[in-house]
This record gives sequence, structure tokens and C-alpha cells, in this order.
Amino acid sequence: MIKTRKISKDRVGKIRQPKNTVIIAVEGTNKTEKIYFNNFDTGNQSYSIVIARGNDTDPLNLIYSLANEIKKRGLDLDNGDKAYCVFDVDLDPQKNRIIEEAKKQAIPLGIEIITSTPSIELWFLLHYEYTTACLTNSEIMKKLKKYLPKYEKSYNIFLDICSKTSLAVERAKKLEQFQKSNKAIIGMVEANPSTEIYKIIEYFQNNGWK
Repeated sequence: MIKTRKISKDRVGKIRQPKNTVIIAVEGTNKTEKIYFNNFDTGNQSYSIVIARGNDTDPLNLIYSLANEIKKRGLDLDNGDKAYCVFDVDLDPQKNRIIEEAKKQAIPLGIEIITSTPSIELWFLLHYEYTTACLTNSEIMKKLKKYLPKYEKSYNIFLDICSKTSLAVERAKKLEQFQKSNKAIIGMVEANPSTEIYKIIEYFQNNGWK
């Protein structure tokens, strides 16, 4: 008589569910964002991170390229998968028009635009200090290097700042409210300084990253 192996109800209950995919598009060949975000994928979360292919630097082209990759990968943004388009606003007022159009294109596609004004280094700086001062990229870098002299573009800053992540989230939210109270539109050049990176980080925190 051949013995059949019984699978306990407990084991059945522990069958792993497929992870949601978080796809993130960043500007050009800049590795700073790619390196930083990949640190949040340790294999223990309910999501996996994919950095979108491409070297686009224009927000609109970033949206179009990301939409194509979402389709190719068969991602379902209505059923748990997430798509973020991350870029710096910089200081050129002419970029406002492009950003507004990018937002219009992104909304029906389910893509969330995440901006930093003027740059992602503001997000890193908020791990060390809170500021409402309007800053240029070079001024932010100077402030950041005061706390972390070795910082350069493409440096993996994660281990230096990860213990202060929740503090940076609080400061980014506070800064966003400050800008809104002054009638500035988040994501526009005039909302300097501000960063929406905290929205991605909160997703990670709410889905298994500690």
C-alpha cells in the first residue's frame, strides 16, 4: 500500500503569496536614486523593487517609457503593484509646464509622480536637519557634506542615514505643509524646498521594511 503524504492545514495556510512589484523610473544615468531605492528590497517585504530601464531625462519621456515597461511586464496597478516616476525639479521655471503635462499623462495611467525641489539631496539633508530656506543644488550639497563629507553622486548613502528615515519622513511632511500654507504647488519650481520621496518610503514602511 502506497502511503500518501498529508499536508497539514497549517502548511497550506503558510503558502507564500506573490509579491507586489514596485517599479521606479528615475532620470537618465544618475545612479544615486537607483542605489538608494534598491536598499529597501531585502527580500523580507511584501514587495519587490524594479528600477525601470531607460535613460530619459525629460519628465514626459520618463512617463511614456515607464508606461511601456509596465505593459511589457504585465504589472497590475489596480491590484497592488505600484509605479513611481522620480525626478528633480531643479530651478528652471520653464520646467513647470513640462511637469504639469507629465502629471496629466501620469494620472490615468496610475503612475505616481514623485518630485524633489530642487533635488533628491534635499531628502538626504532632511535626515540631518529641517530647513525652509530656498536652496540651489550646490547649497544643498554644501549643507549635506557638512554632515557627510564623503557624499558624492552615486554614493550609497543608505547605511549612513537609514536610522533617521522616520525623522526625515516627518520633516518632509512638515516642509510640504509649510509650502502649501504659502500657496506653493508641490512639484513646481516655486515650492523650493520640498520633496515627495517620503511617499515611497512610507509605502516601504507600511509593507514590511523596518
